[in-house]
Amino acid sequence: MAFVDFNKIEDLKFDESNYLKTGIEKLDRSIVGLGLGHLVIITGPRAGGKTTFIGQLACNFIDCGYSGLLCSFEMSNPRLKNWLALQTLGAENLRGFTTSTGKTMFYPKTNELKETVGNWINSRLKIYDNLNFDVDKIFEDVKAEVKTNPEIKFIILDNLMKIEFDGSSENKYETQSRIVKKLQNFAQKRNICVILVAHPNKIKTLPRIEDVGGSGDIINTADTVLLIHRVTKDFKIRAKEYFGWSPDNPAFEYSNIIEIAKDREFGDDDSFIGVYFEPRSKRFLNYPEENIRSGWDTRLKEPTQERIYMRGGVPFKELGEDVDSPF
Repeated sequence: MAFVDFNKIEDLKFDESNYLKTGIEKLDRSIVGLGLGHLVIITGPRAGGKTTFIGQLACNFIDCGYSGLLCSFEMSNPRLKNWLALQTLGAENLRGFTTSTGKTMFYPKTNELKETVGNWINSRLKIYDNLNFDVDKIFEDVKAEVKTNPEIKFIILDNLMKIEFDGSSENKYETQSRIVKKLQNFAQKRNICVILVAHPNKIKTLPRIEDVGGSGDIINTADTVLLIHRVTKDFKIRAKEYFGWSPDNPAFEYSNIIEIAKDREFGDDDSFIGVYFEPRSKRFLNYPEENIRSGWDTRLKEPTQERIYMRGGVPFKELGEDVDSPF
């Protein structure tokens, strides 16, 4: 039947448990979370914080008890593994290692912590073998994994522009549009949150939502679009030109800004959420000196997420004998 009676359509029921909390408090208050059955686009300029954000999303989702898949084509899997471990552990559980050039690298404070966090992440997250870039193979592998594990509730793909579309008779933008629509359909059918990183086109002004992809199809298809900005001198100049912000705008106090560029569910577009980047643990913090203790930490009485202030700096020392040297 092509048409149905209005009164035979199922009523829309709001259930907050269908939204995955990001852990960014103001963002969750604005859009409740990232919805199951939704396609979420993460975009923003180079080095703006997109990788930091998606890694933190994965860690927070795991802490909330969700299982998921992460396909990263931006960094090697060993580097991704270390990145996620740092974000999960937090600064207080890390030690610094100084290179011969004076750079400081951070790693788990002990092998026991490394193993504990590794097992905790491994229980809920699978990482894609990113040696393969073929779009059809990636999609088939994702579908097969979801079929095997119906508990999967989120899929993160980083990023659309690195996936190869060889063999297609369409141009690049038509193929990207088709794949994004395919992902949205998959998200809805499986009631999974699909998060896709998509870089904006090269521009000389402040990146906007319409700069993603070659046509509006990608953005039109998405349920939520978040722009990640890094508050640099260049951003301040461009924000002044585009938004008319004054030099003393409170937004400039943050290291990064998450802009809600599209929110189909609640219509909370054009909102700006400020966060603070913590370079050792590679986390976005809700406020300076915030520390997040997650369910992996058996020192907690309860496995639920706890947020505390850390007073003063966290001392870092050279790696002890109980920690493998990273070099």
